[in-house]
Amino acid sequence: MPVEVGRSSFWQGPLPPPAVLEGFARLVPDSPERIFRQWELEADHRRTYERQALEAAIRQDVRGQISALLFALAALSVAAFALWLGQPWVAGTIGGGTIASVVGAFLYQRVAAKAKSHPQSPGGR
Repeated sequence: MPVEVGRSSFWQGPLPPPAVLEGFARLVPDSPERIFRQWELEADHRRTYERQALEAAIRQDVRGQISALLFALAALSVAAFALWLGQPWVAGTIGGGTIASVVGAFLYQRVAAKAKSHPQSPGGR
């Protein structure tokens, strides 16, 4: 009666175990060095990409903050001008709305950052 035997193996991570590397070296003498070099190049690429993504996110945040500051200053300038023209209701509406929006944005940002750093379990506990 014929018997068929199968064997499988796997590894987790970017590099194979030493025994597999030795087997590769028997087939192609410089293959372990090539595998390590490829792994190093990929790791360098990933770190470069992650650094560039982080720098881009920081630049985008700074642009958003500068834009928000300019908008708030412009709105408060319009409110001051309306007050100078003798329109206190217009000035109060524009100025109060601007201040409320800025405070709301800061509070929202703080709550969002806190929620991101302390995620809740699916049960909400």
